[in-house]
Amino acid sequence: MSKYNALLEPLQIKSLMIRNRIFSTGHVPGYASDGLPTERYFRYHEEKAKGGIGLTIFGGTTAVSPEHTAALWS
Repeated sequence: MSKYNALLEPLQIKSLMIRNRIFSTGHVPGYASDGLPTERYFRYHEEKAKGGIGLTIFGGTTAVSPEHTAALWS
């Protein structure tokens, strides 16, 4: 038995069931326009889900208003 066997097992957190323990942390791939996520950014996460990832997190930073958008998103 490998020490990584649990990696592909489902994970239950209260009422949330995650299909496995593979995840992608929030990061900024540069797929935004005018500080907003684009269709390309949504498709990027959709493809990760199709590939079998258990959890993916949108965004690498949070902006609180249009005047304070994250520089990396623009």
